[in-house]
Amino acid sequence: MIRRLRRRMTLMVVAVLILVSAGIVLAIHLANEHSIAAQAEATLSMLAENSGSRPADTGRREDMPAMKPDENDPGRGARMNRGKKDFRGEPPALRSGTEADAAGLSNSYTISLSADGSVASWTSDRTDLYSDEQVSVMAESILAEGKESGRIGTQFYRKTEQNGQTMLVVLDARLDYLSASNVLRSTILIAAAACVLLSLLAALLIRRMVQPVEEAFTRQKQFVSDASHELKTPLAVISANAEVLEQEIGENENLGYIRSEIQRTDALVNNLLTLARLDRKEGTAEMKPFDLCHAVLNVVLPFESTVYEAGKTLETDIPEGIECTGNEEMIQQLTVILLSNALKYSNEGGRIEVSLKARGKLRELRVFNTGDPIAPEDQEKIFDRFWRADPAHGRETGSHGLGLAIARNIVETHKGRISVESSEGKGTAFSVILNA
Repeated sequence: MIRRLRRRMTLMVVAVLILVSAGIVLAIHLANEHSIAAQAEATLSMLAENSGSRPADTGRREDMPAMKPDENDPGRGARMNRGKKDFRGEPPALRSGTEADAAGLSNSYTISLSADGSVASWTSDRTDLYSDEQVSVMAESILAEGKESGRIGTQFYRKTEQNGQTMLVVLDARLDYLSASNVLRSTILIAAAACVLLSLLAALLIRRMVQPVEEAFTRQKQFVSDASHELKTPLAVISANAEVLEQEIGENENLGYIRSEIQRTDALVNNLLTLARLDRKEGTAEMKPFDLCHAVLNVVLPFESTVYEAGKTLETDIPEGIECTGNEEMIQQLTVILLSNALKYSNEGGRIEVSLKARGKLRELRVFNTGDPIAPEDQEKIFDRFWRADPAHGRETGSHGLGLAIARNIVETHKGRISVESSEGKGTAFSVILNA
């Protein structure tokens, strides 16, 4: 149980880390995409206003006097040295957003169209990057889009009119998208590494957090085991004395109550001892091949008379020749629990079915009974120790809420799965999947 709790907590933390990391990576990628699109639109506007040319000399001051050092200034050397230290050899920053747009990182080309829509001429800041055929294909694609502006692949375009002639201004942003792709790849790698490291750290922290619970649970199991062993002797003494009294005074109503309570308490103690034994043997039970069909039939056949006396019917579908690797004694105890449960909770005159199937390397044991369904919210809880949907009904049937907990423990010891299906009008079916 503690291992399952620790595993669930670790999986939840890992899932949260993955979701958060994926969200951060996606947000960074979308922000990059938005930035590229915004910068491309600004650059396209600038190119369209300047007939496809970049105003390279924007903001240039022709009348700016040349800076010469003052030979008579005693602090000249110190200020020049400070200036060198502050710039650290880097070029000065662009002075405004307009200049940044003008500088741009993307290449562009401008296509002039003739009256029939064909390419009349084209210019570019990097004519060596494009061919006439590429430009013609791009022009046809833009005209096919039928829009004034937009994006085709990594290229943004805008249609404009200059002196009665249609011009297409195209900004090639493939370098920006390549840069964004590299950023995305790096972000994914960093996020994955962070996820792995944080997951390991979370696993260590969870282990330390759960350790006190594990120690308390171990002490509780030890107490239950010790108390159950200590209770066996007084119960045996009380039972023996009740039998002696019954022989002396004959049948007595009060003695009957005593013997009934002894039997109920003895069953509870036996279940507690079984759980304690299973907990101690977890992962150490002897597993070997055995005839699963024979093991199940040895349990089911003795139940026929009990089911008949209860006014119910028992149907079996257990073909021969199905083998399994496991602990035969445990599997028989599992079958007894499921059959007893079906007998207790089936309706008056109800039907019980036991079937066994081989599906490849899997074995399925299914026990079905008619009767009231188990509420959906209770179907996960019924395998917990001491849990009963109706405590009053549990007292009537002598149930302590340990049978299905023992069943799940046995199945988990065999690395199998146990599940329940229950709904109104369709009865209740417990299915156990075991490995061959």
